[in-house]
Amino acid sequence: MKHRTVLIFFIAAFLLQSTLVLNFNIAGITPNFILCMTVLFSFLYKGNQGLVFGVIFGLLQDIGFSILIGPSAILYFLIALLMSEIRHYLYRDSILNLFFVSIMGTGLYYVIYWLILMIFKSNYSFIYMIKGLPVLLVFNFIIMVAFYLAVGKRDIRYPRDRYYKRRRLYLD
Repeated sequence: MKHRTVLIFFIAAFLLQSTLVLNFNIAGITPNFILCMTVLFSFLYKGNQGLVFGVIFGLLQDIGFSILIGPSAILYFLIALLMSEIRHYLYRDSILNLFFVSIMGTGLYYVIYWLILMIFKSNYSFIYMIKGLPVLLVFNFIIMVAFYLAVGKRDIRYPRDRYYKRRRLYLD
């Protein structure tokens, strides 16, 4: 996928997460759109768009809304690297694999974020973090499936398909 298109998706995710979604929450929990976009663009598409834009928007997220500057950017970087490696072992056209990737990315992000906050002496309980994680996993999975069905599946090209007309191949 082109960089301009990915940038538009990340800007929309950042704006949704920082404005509109704050009013629509369940038990005080809102989905993490930037994490979803980072996981999706790193898992579904070849290239480093998810990694680069995840780090940039992670820094913007930390500057605007976090106590520390840098943990989100570092974690988006690590999760994007992990997803780009997992992409070679999992079939990307499966909702079940998307569910696995969603759980892995969201769980790792919040557990490691909690560890980073504990290193810097934050009063953020592990039980408090785990309490909201199931709802957050469901939210993030719904967002990833909606994106995949609306955009992701249409952009994937299959070179062995007899109707494939030698278009540029964006996937590995």
